[in-house]
Amino acid sequence: MNDKIKDFYENQKFARITRKVADDWDEISRGYIVDFSPEFIVLQECDDFELKGYNILPIKDFTEIRFNNNDKYYDKIMTLENEKKNIGIKTKLDLTDWKTIFKSLRKNKRNVAVYCENPEFDTFTIGPIKRITEKSVFIQYFNATGILDEKPTKIELKNITKILFDDRYIDIFSKYLRERRKKTTGNTVYN
Repeated sequence: MNDKIKDFYENQKFARITRKVADDWDEISRGYIVDFSPEFIVLQECDDFELKGYNILPIKDFTEIRFNNNDKYYDKIMTLENEKKNIGIKTKLDLTDWKTIFKSLRKNKRNVAVYCENPEFDTFTIGPIKRITEKSVFIQYFNATGILDEKPTKIELKNITKILFDDRYIDIFSKYLRERRKKTTGNTVYN
């Protein structure tokens, strides 16, 4: 699998990756491999002929990396639309393990979306990285109105199937995050 990943990386091939995230559950990711290690890849996501944010994916979940005639034609259109010149990553990541990845992202002040796609968990947590331990990461989740939870959400590293960062949705929302207003009791004491 690593030779195939290297080929896709070096030759900027459009990759359609099938990932097994549970016994009877597959997910599909599409884009260009912009970095990799023996354990992980960074995929610059591509949708509707536009480059999007970056996915960090564990290679152990991969069942197939495809580049068939459909993918070749998609890749050709990306070239004709001058999108391939924008493929690449500026954020330096240590792709050794989940812990080093989260440390790199936090050091670079990147907010993230963390996915646990196994139907047993099926969680999506978006926000700033607050703490990293040997077995967990703590993300201060924000909701669809930009309000941050008071306490970070604990996510076990072993359950993570994907991290998304440098995505337009995350980056724009992150500029407008706010804390929940404290409720006043109305019991004002007068002197």
